[in-house]
Amino acid sequence: MAGKDRQDRSGPGKAARPADFFRSVDSAPKGISVKRDRSVTDGFLISFLALTVLALSTAAWANAQWPGSVPTDLIFFTADRFNAVLPIRIFLAIFFVVYAAYAHGPILARLKLGFSFLFKLAAVAAIVDGAALLSWQQADAVWPVHVQQILVGLSGLAIFPHTVLNQARLPAPCGSPVRRRGRYYEYWLVSVAALVSAIGAVIAITLYGGEVEQLRNLALLGGMGPGVFLAQQFFTVQLATLGTLRNALSRRRAFSPPVAVLIPAHNESHLIAQTIDAIDEAAAHYDGPVRILLMENCSSDDTAEIARQAIAKCRCARGEVIESLIPGKAKALNHGLELITEDFVVRIDADTQIDPKSLRIAMRHFASDSVGTVGGLPLPLKKTGLLDKFRTIEVLNRHGYFQVALGAFNGILGIPGMFCIYRRDVLMEAGGIVEEMNGEDTDIVLRMTNLGYRAVSDPRVQFRTEVPDSMDFLREQRTRWFRSLYHVTAHNREMLFQGNLITGAVVLPFTLMNGARRAMMAPLAIYGVVLFFLFGGIYDHPHLTTVLAVMFGMPFIMACAVVAFWRRPDLILYMPAYMAFRLLRSYYTLGATLTLVYPGSAKERRFTPPKPLAVPEGERIEQVEKPPIIAQ
Repeated sequence: MAGKDRQDRSGPGKAARPADFFRSVDSAPKGISVKRDRSVTDGFLISFLALTVLALSTAAWANAQWPGSVPTDLIFFTADRFNAVLPIRIFLAIFFVVYAAYAHGPILARLKLGFSFLFKLAAVAAIVDGAALLSWQQADAVWPVHVQQILVGLSGLAIFPHTVLNQARLPAPCGSPVRRRGRYYEYWLVSVAALVSAIGAVIAITLYGGEVEQLRNLALLGGMGPGVFLAQQFFTVQLATLGTLRNALSRRRAFSPPVAVLIPAHNESHLIAQTIDAIDEAAAHYDGPVRILLMENCSSDDTAEIARQAIAKCRCARGEVIESLIPGKAKALNHGLELITEDFVVRIDADTQIDPKSLRIAMRHFASDSVGTVGGLPLPLKKTGLLDKFRTIEVLNRHGYFQVALGAFNGILGIPGMFCIYRRDVLMEAGGIVEEMNGEDTDIVLRMTNLGYRAVSDPRVQFRTEVPDSMDFLREQRTRWFRSLYHVTAHNREMLFQGNLITGAVVLPFTLMNGARRAMMAPLAIYGVVLFFLFGGIYDHPHLTTVLAVMFGMPFIMACAVVAFWRRPDLILYMPAYMAFRLLRSYYTLGATLTLVYPGSAKERRFTPPKPLAVPEGERIEQVEKPPIIAQ
């Protein structure tokens, strides 16, 4: 994107927007994150490539000099020590060393970080290999070497977030009370679905073994274990079906109490009028009063004036413009919450346009007193650009499929703050919106879950939001999103492995491991290419199809199936490019982890986010009053 003084227009007749409008104090919260140039991530990957070639070349040279003396991976014991399926332990060791070298912090902190990574990896490898040795000695049972490799590989996905959470400077635990008690049916539901999936995968492999093998050879079902890939998809489809039925039952009753719409706005003059118009249209389809509070948060453009004009033209909603003079979205939200008396708060980003029926559909879920928050499907505002296509595929898979599956067993971690409705008394009981950290929307949902309230994600509640139209914008957005995983987890670490909450016991740990997998995907792609093209004679497994299957195969199939289900078969044409976009997403995920701060001493690791501020004295409230028009 051009320099900061440049402005552009989002369309004919629309207000100009600053070129850097997407940057704010929320982009990199001080104390727990730093802004780092893209060259840091590039340097990481170049160093990773160089160290990979050096390590594997050294092992190959040693094997040539002393045949049979050096194992093909860092394995202490296995019955097939010299035929490792994939040198995954070497990969993890190199990844951990390079990450520690490029982490942000003093040299001693980075040395300690690298030592912690390698010590944990060595300990896990010793335990796994020791168990294999005991199995061989005591029971005459030989573990296949790939089983040992998979166990250590999965452990590596846990070692990364565990070490980061314990050594980075992150928000201190929020201390939110956990009042929810164990709901065993959630665990039973997940367990039964997993059992049915395993049985289904076995049956599929037994009855259609030839077809499965063909798909495996085409890199579609995972080169090292097609049964695992099949079972995973059977599992998710079951839960998504149950989640869809649960959403349908949840929204069956009409419910239309008064609502307040809270809009934090910073440099959003180019879209704020359309956002307000969409809210007014939704109010026309809603049977209760709708009041708009637009929190003008330190804009350098004419957001406030355009918003006043748009509110004045509203037919079915009334509203007011409020000057919130302390920078930060969370601060603006908390300021607005103190001014709201309605029982339900509709949070909408200033660049989000809700569909006309979304408010009415979403509010129906609150007819149940157990529901604390409701969200929906965040589709792109435009449909023309390549990034818009990628975002649509991403949204349909994430929010139109996986999020629905999580809702089947109350496993939803967060609802995007682009459009989200809260039960106000529960929101206030949970302590309001946390400030000065990323992921405040996910954080408040987790704290409301701790209080015993259910989060609902209903794809029929649709809204459209701005998609980055430049690489700078995309990088800023994804860095903020991916970094929030560690901010939010640290702030809610007390719920990790908390048996009363399936989100803390199962979903959050899985999400952390998935985040580690995503951060490792780009380095793993480099590693796979080096193995295949330079060391294929030493590592005859995995074949290139295996690497492709793990990274692209089944995700490709399921993404195609999901967009077809949502009646968007046109998106299948973009699916190969979307798979490449996933590598770019991995690149940004890796970059996000490199913006975390590693302090020199343990006492500097905890950062306490400030409590929500009271409304500062002297803040000006300008109201555009008109009698509400209630849709019939």
